Amino acid sequence: MKNYIFGIGLIILLFLAGCSEPEASEILEEMEQVEQDMTSLDVEFEESIEGETLAGNGVFDFENNIDYYNLGDFALYKDNSDFLIETADGMVAESFAETPAEQEELEKIFSDQLGRMKTPFAFFVTIDPDIHNKFDMETRDEDYVLTYNGDETDMEELGRGIAEQTVSMTEGSERLDIETSEMDIEEFALEMIIEKETHHLQQMEQKLTYTFNDISNEQDYLYTYSNHNDAEEIEIPAVTVEAEDTDPVETTEQDNLSEEERETLEAEASDYLDALIQATVFQDAEAAIDRLPDGYSEDNKQTEAEMQRDMFKEIYIQNTEQNMQGANIEEEDITDLADAVMGALSTTEYEIVDAHAEAADNIVVTISVEGISDTSINQEVEQELFTLYTDGEIEDDELDSKNIELLMEQYNDIDELLPPVELDVHVMQNPDDTYVVIAQDQYLAGFVQ
Repeated sequence: MKNYIFGIGLIILLFLAGCSEPEASEILEEMEQVEQDMTSLDVEFEESIEGETLAGNGVFDFENNIDYYNLGDFALYKDNSDFLIETADGMVAESFAETPAEQEELEKIFSDQLGRMKTPFAFFVTIDPDIHNKFDMETRDEDYVLTYNGDETDMEELGRGIAEQTVSMTEGSERLDIETSEMDIEEFALEMIIEKETHHLQQMEQKLTYTFNDISNEQDYLYTYSNHNDAEEIEIPAVTVEAEDTDPVETTEQDNLSEEERETLEAEASDYLDALIQATVFQDAEAAIDRLPDGYSEDNKQTEAEMQRDMFKEIYIQNTEQNMQGANIEEEDITDLADAVMGALSTTEYEIVDAHAEAADNIVVTISVEGISDTSINQEVEQELFTLYTDGEIEDDELDSKNIELLMEQYNDIDELLPPVELDVHVMQNPDDTYVVIAQDQYLAGFVQ
């Protein structure tokens, strides 16, 4: 009997040893292998950088090398190396930059961003080839949860590599020369959820806080993956606005514009941008209606002005709600904060300086703006909040509401504007003679600095 019991025990021990969980590095290697054979993929994303959140979805067709990236206001299509941009009103253009050099730079930035979104772990490996061995693993019913556990040196190396790429991305077509050794990595966290059965990446969340040039920067990226090898086919739309060759050596559409046509485009694009600023920054639909070009009908003027006014404020509220999820604040607090921000923006000043039309889809309007320092406001609030907390004047559960209160006070008490800066804004004329500014950040960057 004793020998029999010993034999059963030995068998059980061997069985358990054979069923032990794999190492985190083995799971990651399996995931990489699966990704190499993937045919298609859906992803939903939330990318928060310094309180500004971009949310949308992407579809990736690996077999045909086609990518789709949707932000709501516009969508990108990438077919091999060719890009298309589609605006919310259905206009599809082959170019979204003023010069071939800017177009090339923006395409590289978007290509890098899409690559990180499709296969984020492959991007991390380019920075740290030994990253496979730097994860803790937790086993759940259907998933493996892998959490980055690199030491301080590992974390700084990975954080600097990520920050270098994402800073360039947020600066648009102006790629910066960044000295990564000057970055101070304060926090880095990375978690990936991988399905046991398929080894498909289900979710990736990355958090990074670093200081550069005495300014603190926070990033929080959340990617959720689904429909591995079963995503819907991407239908590339037909181009409605043809790209023009803007190489100064070649003939451009400007040569085909009469002086009267050019002057009309420049005047109307300036009027449209003026109206857009009134509707969004100053929340003044009536002023926007008065300044919209004569090509708009009265009904269209009212619709455009009110839509731009309401959408601008609503987007601010939605982004703030997303950034403060879980905070101890009421919905009306965020609305009150939005009102304070809009009030602060109404104190800014601007003027239209110049306009230059290369073509109907390439009108550059230059504005001069005296804006507000959002950076200074946040720094002052953070310092005051810290002082109140350390002095024991507020408790933990009061931090969120006090933060909102202090921000509102700062925005309501704006009494000084920053020195004027000049900004170029790209305005396009639609086929129906209306106008659009695809990247509103081009002018908003002057009002909120």
